[in-house]
Amino acid sequence: MAPSSLYTLAIPPFLKQLRMLLMILEKGQTYSAGNEAKILESRLVEDMAPLVFQIQRVSDSAKGLAVRVAKAEPESWPDNEKTFADLEARLKKTIAFLEKVDAKSMDGMEDQEVVLKTASGERRYSGLDYVTSYAIPNFYFHSVTTYALLRKEGVPVGKKDFLGL
Repeated sequence: MAPSSLYTLAIPPFLKQLRMLLMILEKGQTYSAGNEAKILESRLVEDMAPLVFQIQRVSDSAKGLAVRVAKAEPESWPDNEKTFADLEARLKKTIAFLEKVDAKSMDGMEDQEVVLKTASGERRYSGLDYVTSYAIPNFYFHSVTTYALLRKEGVPVGKKDFLGL
């Protein structure tokens, strides 16, 4: 068996998950029947960010990996989504962004330094550590949270939806 590349560890699974999120957001929109705000502003607990934020972070996590590790050209996207249609457009834009990443662009990046700038300062990782211990877990954290928020609000989604089956 050939060793996995950083690309195969992250980009194809991210694309699958982003498409799944599109599907369950469509179910959320249908279920909301004109009361989008209740679901889009839903939180699991009071001090947690709402569903809209979760989709924005899924998008930014995927895009950030492509920029930091695959050296994709950065794009600035404002966090101005307010409707299901806006969130679906954001996910479609993220999918298109990832689809442009060359599979070879991440080759040899395992040991290259990746700098993540946050409000609390800079974090430094090797490419492999960034992908496996930050980017992938962060992406799935916000993806799972989106699923959980939709379930909490009664949207008829289940494990098979989450797994894309």
